[in-house]
Amino acid sequence: MPKIYTKEEKDSIRAELRKASAVCLGKYGVRHTTVDELVRMVNIPKGTFYLFYENKEHLFLDALEDFSRREEEKYLEMLESLDENHIVTSLTKVFCEMALSFYRSGLYQLLDNNQMALVMRGLESEEKERILKSRYDYINKILYYFSIEDDEEISSFSAAFSSIFYLMLHDSEINDMEKALRTLIRGLVLQLVE
Repeated sequence: MPKIYTKEEKDSIRAELRKASAVCLGKYGVRHTTVDELVRMVNIPKGTFYLFYENKEHLFLDALEDFSRREEEKYLEMLESLDENHIVTSLTKVFCEMALSFYRSGLYQLLDNNQMALVMRGLESEEKERILKSRYDYINKILYYFSIEDDEEISSFSAAFSSIFYLMLHDSEINDMEKALRTLIRGLVLQLVE
């Protein structure tokens, strides 16, 4: 007979599985992450995994959406309390923290179109469209915060910020990823506030 979990236990298991999935993505990528490795890290029976997720791909998407929700709230709060006397430094700090948090989570691996295609292969087309759109909505929300109303300008800045995130996919080729991110982000912030 399967174990019955309380709501708190379910929430805890889901949270632990999300953390494990991000770690595995950073280490192994989508293809080489196994359900066996995930359940070993969380210390649950393999059958329990399937009480929560249909497969590892659904877990990866849940982890990405959960991370995005939490991070969006955090950074929008940080933007609300910016030091306007030091706007470039303050914005650079916020955007760097955003990029580095995503990088450290391991979820940046899903920026790779091949990795994302593996995750989305079993999804319905509406779900695929929603997920792809949400990858860009986050940066657009932040840019709208600055009352930029020109769609072309928003599109340009969004593309530039997105390209910084794609840089993470080549972290092994960059000597100091954090320093490179800070420098690039500061340059974009200077253009944003001019």
